[in-house]
Amino acid sequence: MQPIAITGSSVFSPLGTDPDGFWQGLCHPADLQTPWPLRDLAPYPVNNVIAVPEETWGTLSNMDGKARSERVTSFLVRSALEAAKLNRDGVGTIGCALGTTTRSAEFCEAEFLEEDGSNDVAETPRSDLVPRGNLDWSGPTFTLSTACSSGLLAPALSAQIVASGECDFMIAGGVDVLLEYTICGFNSLRVASRDRCRPFSEERKGVILSEGGACFCLETVDRAEARKADIQAVILGYGTSCDGGSPTAPDVEGIARAIKAALGSANLQPDDIAAIIAHGTGTPTNDKVEVEALRRAFATTELPPITSVKGAIGHAQGGAGALALFTALSSLKHGKLPGVANLETVDPALAPITVSRETLDLSSGCLMVNAFGFGGNNCVMIVASHDYLKRRRH
Repeated sequence: MQPIAITGSSVFSPLGTDPDGFWQGLCHPADLQTPWPLRDLAPYPVNNVIAVPEETWGTLSNMDGKARSERVTSFLVRSALEAAKLNRDGVGTIGCALGTTTRSAEFCEAEFLEEDGSNDVAETPRSDLVPRGNLDWSGPTFTLSTACSSGLLAPALSAQIVASGECDFMIAGGVDVLLEYTICGFNSLRVASRDRCRPFSEERKGVILSEGGACFCLETVDRAEARKADIQAVILGYGTSCDGGSPTAPDVEGIARAIKAALGSANLQPDDIAAIIAHGTGTPTNDKVEVEALRRAFATTELPPITSVKGAIGHAQGGAGALALFTALSSLKHGKLPGVANLETVDPALAPITVSRETLDLSSGCLMVNAFGFGGNNCVMIVASHDYLKRRRH
């Protein structure tokens, strides 16, 4: 695949909207778990989440729409455009692709609550997440939902759109907000944890739900270099698979196919991968299957260092892959890999793996980002610094 530059990015998470604050929160994690602040869910077996603080939500009061997903998406898209320093007049064709899991469900839940007078947010249900307002998109626009891989798949497909010449720029990412619908669903699946989320730890017991997302501006490297844009990272390739083996259980072979496809798309060998931003949900099954799939795809038991941000910020569903990609950009910028929050004893069944609670120095090279979703919807992306690409060219 032709390398594609990321020239703008934005984030909205329980750690705030400031990229440096997000990074510091990953490197020095705090316990952010609380009961969901919007409604009393004490009757549920597990009602603890990692929510975006209400004061952070308050900063979006001037954004488009009433629904939270609508306001946060407007913020992320406009912020990514601004960060890329795009003058929309005559700049070329710009499209937008966004991933989500529960966009329509938010409207349905709001409509249900409106009927008994307990909520004043009632709008016409629709699944389109792309903000409109004064954003007159001249390129392709679409919303996709492949469960928890949505927020990584949208940038992956957008990179292909830009590489094909169909569009000059794409704004792409993913976002989801907390809903009772989601909290109820994960309780029913018995994968929500009363304990902290502990990816790759022997003591791991499950997922802590979260919310938020990230967006990115994509363009060809040649175009970015010509306009002297700040190239935050370069997408070298990606791979996808849909194994469909189970509605919920991850499949080793399906994930391994996506990893191999990503390496092939980027024309790289496993030794070129410096570290892995894993899906790492902290459920006993996911972490085991992910490590096994990596070993199968890499054809070795020796893997590069692995981390997961879900111990620090929870699982943002359709926004999780976008937040993992934003973490990769931050890691490349700082030359470090954030540790795994709440890690205690690394599960000996996963050994040997390099997983640390502390921040690790990052050697030069490429980062692999994983995002997997229910139904076997898998997406794997490989990103690197602009300097790495320039060295590779020579």
